[in-house]
Amino acid sequence: MPSPVSRHQQLFRLLLLALPVIVIAGVGIIHQPAPLYDDTCIDSDNGLVICASSDMTRTTRTGHHRAVHPRYNLAAPKNALTWQAARNETLAFQLMLRRRDRSAPESVQITLADSPIHAAVFAAHYHAVDNAGYSWGPSTEVLPYPASYPDALVPRQQVCGDSEVELFDQLQLPSPGRNQSVWVDLYVPGSLPTGPHQQDIMITSGEGASATSTTLTVTLDVIDASLPHKPRIDAIGEVYRAYNLEGAGYDSANQVWQSISQCYQQLAHQHRMVFIERTPEAPSTPTEWATYAQAFGPALTGELFSAEAGYRGTGMDTPVSIWRTPWPQDYDITVEQPLTPAQLSQYAAMAEAWANVVAEQAWQQTRYFAYVFDEVDGPSDAAETDPDRREYITRVHKDMQQVQQAIDRGIRAANDPAQSVDLVWTSHSDPTVWMDDPETTLVDRVRLWAPNAHAANTDFLRHRIDKGERAWFYHSGHPAVGGHSINLPGTDMRTWGVIGARYGIQGQLMWAVNLGNDEAPFADPSYKPDDDRVGNGVMVYPGNQLPNIGYTAAPGPVPSMRLKTWRRGLQDAELYFLAHERYPEAATALLHNIMPRALQEAVAHGDSTPAWPADEAQWIQWRDDLLSLLADSDNDQ
Repeated sequence: MPSPVSRHQQLFRLLLLALPVIVIAGVGIIHQPAPLYDDTCIDSDNGLVICASSDMTRTTRTGHHRAVHPRYNLAAPKNALTWQAARNETLAFQLMLRRRDRSAPESVQITLADSPIHAAVFAAHYHAVDNAGYSWGPSTEVLPYPASYPDALVPRQQVCGDSEVELFDQLQLPSPGRNQSVWVDLYVPGSLPTGPHQQDIMITSGEGASATSTTLTVTLDVIDASLPHKPRIDAIGEVYRAYNLEGAGYDSANQVWQSISQCYQQLAHQHRMVFIERTPEAPSTPTEWATYAQAFGPALTGELFSAEAGYRGTGMDTPVSIWRTPWPQDYDITVEQPLTPAQLSQYAAMAEAWANVVAEQAWQQTRYFAYVFDEVDGPSDAAETDPDRREYITRVHKDMQQVQQAIDRGIRAANDPAQSVDLVWTSHSDPTVWMDDPETTLVDRVRLWAPNAHAANTDFLRHRIDKGERAWFYHSGHPAVGGHSINLPGTDMRTWGVIGARYGIQGQLMWAVNLGNDEAPFADPSYKPDDDRVGNGVMVYPGNQLPNIGYTAAPGPVPSMRLKTWRRGLQDAELYFLAHERYPEAATALLHNIMPRALQEAVAHGDSTPAWPADEAQWIQWRDDLLSLLADSDNDQ
């Protein structure tokens, strides 16, 4: 029985609901609270409320549901969701579950019917977000905080190597009025025939005779278009520490370590990405090279992404598109002394050894880069014309040129001299600041450009790409690129792939994907406790640490919502490329409409906020328009 206090509270709430606006003398106006959910949701007789949301929605634990697009209306047509889809594409959406009152069931069971569509279900974990202003780096507008935001996506079944752990059958729901997001991935196999295909999702709540089941019908209308298995944009995330939190230690010769590493590579591949490993020391002995080939060779041949390896998703039997050479990154922020001839000879020797291993192992289908220097040229508080600054930049850029030349010499000396390894340049500086000075310029010294998004001078990079070089960008913030923290809308990470398509940028780098707090990886998902970009350094969580949030330990990567919305943007880019091949003018108009400006072009334009829309409905409509172009071209053939 409710206490007298709770009855009084209930009466007061009813009074507020009965009166749209109440004026109280000396206090002001109390507005009627917004409804907790709208009429697009299913409000079951037993008190379970089911709403549908897009993969961009970031509703807090106590947030109100608002349908962002008619496509997510579960009331009309009743219990149905419909999309067009391309082959080899993954669509995702959320089901938001809420107990209306204390009489509602405390748990639900989610059952997927058999279907040619490959479906996966995840339960969102909510992170308490407090220090989250994103004031490090460029000012970036975030969602309100403090609040609890969903990010880590706990799979119903965690499959990693030979291990398969069921993490939930009955999903426990929070107290009434609080949300629980269920994330659903739907992968369309490349062999699926065109036309409608159905995936039924049954949600059962309650027990025994009082159990209630609701079946949601998801229909994908598959068109005659396929995303390529090999991505046209390289998306790279750096594994910044070994797999000790996964219970695998630090030794890459350990079979458990190798199995966990390969599970992380499979997850990345499913998301059109590559996770690159940091290497403390380059392999040199036959034993070390054998260990390296055992750990990473299957990703470089494509064997890791085969049905025999338990893989399912995009990139079947396809090697990773890009990979880092197994050499240490020796120089961060500054290079204290000029590189010596002996050091340069060492890079030539490592390059020759690497090229010979690539040839022997038949790893030639992948492009390779060397990551030796990281942000060693600023920017600096000193002016570029300052004598000491100019002397340093001259020396460091010459070091880079000499390292690239040493790498090229080593590869020419190998048995397969047709290979190439590009030294990557990363920086917060716009490379054009040195362009007109023959002593400091990087032009004709660097072939792989990777400035942060604010420094990514689009005209300059376009010119270098036209010369046959490659260009990437990495994170910064608004207005150049979407932010990567947890309390940002899903539109932000979605922008990354679309920005790549907009400017022809061939790659994007996330500096770290698993560098959270060792003691509390779910509670403190940032690489530094005082960094207010919550989630910085963390795009995947360690499954072996799931007991910290009430689940069974299940070694292997637990993805984040941000990782999946990054994937959505990469898929958007592929859809644009396909549409552009058929209707270039119409596809370009659509792309420029959704992404008017970004990178340094937006900064130079004076934008204080992003030029792309924050409205989810516009992004949903944009993808629909791309699919319509592709479907129309099918009908024309």
